[in-house]
Amino acid sequence: MTLLKNEIKSVVFPLGLGYIAAALEKNGFEVQVLDAIILDQNKNIVRNDMIHLGLDWPELYREIERIAPDVVGISCLFSSQSGNAYKVAELVKQFNPNLPIIMGGAHPSSVPEEVLANPNVDFVVLGEGEATMVKLLNHMTDITGLKQIKGIGFKHNKKIIINSEREFIENIDDISLPARHLFPMELYLNSEMGHGADLMRKPIVSMITSRGCPYNCVYCSVHTVWGRKFRARSPKNVVDEIELLVKQYGVREIHFEDDNLTLKRERMIDICKEIVARNLDIKWTTPNGVAIWTLDKEVLTWMKKAGCYKLCFGIESGDPETQKFIRKSIPLDKCKEIVREANKLGIWTHGFFIIGFPFEDQTSINNTLNYAIDSDLDFASFFLATPYPKTDLYAIMNENGMIGHLTWETLRVSAASINTKYFTREELTKIQKDMFKKFVLHRVLSMFNPVKLSYRLKRLRNKEDRQLLMRFGKRFLQVVS
Repeated sequence: MTLLKNEIKSVVFPLGLGYIAAALEKNGFEVQVLDAIILDQNKNIVRNDMIHLGLDWPELYREIERIAPDVVGISCLFSSQSGNAYKVAELVKQFNPNLPIIMGGAHPSSVPEEVLANPNVDFVVLGEGEATMVKLLNHMTDITGLKQIKGIGFKHNKKIIINSEREFIENIDDISLPARHLFPMELYLNSEMGHGADLMRKPIVSMITSRGCPYNCVYCSVHTVWGRKFRARSPKNVVDEIELLVKQYGVREIHFEDDNLTLKRERMIDICKEIVARNLDIKWTTPNGVAIWTLDKEVLTWMKKAGCYKLCFGIESGDPETQKFIRKSIPLDKCKEIVREANKLGIWTHGFFIIGFPFEDQTSINNTLNYAIDSDLDFASFFLATPYPKTDLYAIMNENGMIGHLTWETLRVSAASINTKYFTREELTKIQKDMFKKFVLHRVLSMFNPVKLSYRLKRLRNKEDRQLLMRFGKRFLQVVS
């Protein structure tokens, strides 16, 4: 993984690979998994003002030699890491030019023709990969069979072929749990970089309980992998996995990676009730964000009872006009009410905001900052609008001549990658940093407000809460440095 120097290092269990590995094992394939990041997560190699995290290339090549695979699958979740994914493919071909290489994840699902144009990539898996990978491995040398497999792309006689999309799995309770036994779990469980500053207890592990998003935000690329239909695991199935993780690995904290964990109100309450009924002593949080408009006092109360210590809210903008552009017109007044209720219950609150949309001016950005401050959120992150491939935001920016010489590797939410109508990339990055500083300053000053001070001090009587706040302090220093 390659990061900017001020980016927050985050090392999490690769759920996608875990699910694919489980599906392959279930169908009789021998599987080995190599996560080059976790194996050397503390190594920081600086190249061209970027930090390379994990095994370096010679070490990775030696691992490929040791495993001596018959087929290699490479996960490329983020377009910013596509260059690294291609480098891995190159190393595999150096080891054995005849080894078939499959690439999957959000980036290949978004731009399959571009990925297959790389000489070292033989196949791509589009979208949800469990069933597709099994069929692909069973027909890899059968050109007639390959043409019938939905959800893949491949090359034949120097021609790129993209098959039709595969239907999404309806009942995701039927999907085998991630094959965690194939991974060095002790490294994930005790990593200090579980999700940046989101870490209250260890051992820690990530889970996902649903797939798909029915919304249509202009900047989001999740539909390329999970689709638009919301599909959720049953509460019993979810808590069965939690209980397994507690008993098998001693897990004490869960990070739910869902895009829409709380979309179905009653399901969320039932998950919480099941955790409480089984007397599972866990803490949990939502680092990927939740839909704040789906929450109310009853849901929050059950969340707190079930171990929720922090909620991240995808609010995105405090400006009504920008909300219309991004197609996320959530009730801002209700959001403030939910934040207040969560604070009263002792749940830390973290708002996610995005600035730098193509036609957004300084007034709009100021409205977002003022909203974040006035909302009484404990923490806020200000990200840069990023035109990921196959998103409407990319199409709009491209139509308006804003893309220019953009490369996928420059796509970062922590630093601007494009100029907008009103700002250069450099100006946007500076504005982003200044917003974060101003927000933190206001939060420090709010400690002198007797009402706000009372519930924050009450929360800090708990040692785990104090440790969490210290982690966020370190994160602040890293971001502003």
